[in-house]
Amino acid sequence: MADTKLIALLGTPLGQSFSPRMQNEAYAAINFDAHYFPLECDNELIGNNIANIKKDSSFAGFAVTKPNKEFAVQFMDEMDSLAEKMGTINTVVKQADGTLKGYNTDGFGATKSMELEGVKFDQSTFFVWGAGGTGKSVCFTMAEMGAEKMYICSRSAKCEDLAADLNDKFGKEIAVAIRQADEAAVIEGVANSDVLVNLSGLGMKGHEEETVIDKQYIKPEHICFDATYNPLKTRFLVEAEEKGCKIINGLGMVIYQGARQIELWTGKEAPVQNMFDTIDKIVAGK
Repeated sequence: MADTKLIALLGTPLGQSFSPRMQNEAYAAINFDAHYFPLECDNELIGNNIANIKKDSSFAGFAVTKPNKEFAVQFMDEMDSLAEKMGTINTVVKQADGTLKGYNTDGFGATKSMELEGVKFDQSTFFVWGAGGTGKSVCFTMAEMGAEKMYICSRSAKCEDLAADLNDKFGKEIAVAIRQADEAAVIEGVANSDVLVNLSGLGMKGHEEETVIDKQYIKPEHICFDATYNPLKTRFLVEAEEKGCKIINGLGMVIYQGARQIELWTGKEAPVQNMFDTIDKIVAGK
């Protein structure tokens, strides 16, 4: 145990997270001596926990989830360039000199899933529902990958804030904000888009009957992505599939963002198939 590298997951609540089992089974598969564990804390406690991690030589780093992703930035010694643009992190690597470097792999997980299904970011227009933390990381990563245009839709002013931030940080008009209440603008934006991206949480467990858009406005040529993986097919994806669309659920997002974390912490290639197998077992209740 003395040589075991520790990796904590900081956030709250953490009881439903798939990450500890997925990460630990992945370390075993690549013969890397590490233990990933949840450490519940909010913004009041995270500073003390990070200070203790920084002093403890056993730690390879830590992961950050709600509600700490933006708050934790202030404790970083260094930031990856894209994470710095976003102003939010989910992964921290403790470097050889003990300093902390922040990254955000959430957007990588989503964009990798889309890319593997044929999405070409520099040739596609995106319609995105959701402008919270996940929306921010995915939209910034899509812009970094060359997306020329995206509509960002939310019920609140968050869509305007995120669109303005993207346009400012990338120095060009990439994003257009649309309020969910502006039905005509939503319908027009969806009609002009190639890829529909649900990052809003509508359709997740407990909200299964909810969806982001009436299926009459979904076209067979749309590629439809949903960050939710429980259920594996939200109402949005079920209806998109019925219309003949290619659909992508959130399983790949959670796995590929975790794979990128493992590579950052270990320097080894992540066992992606092993991680898919683990998540399949968890979803099946095994």
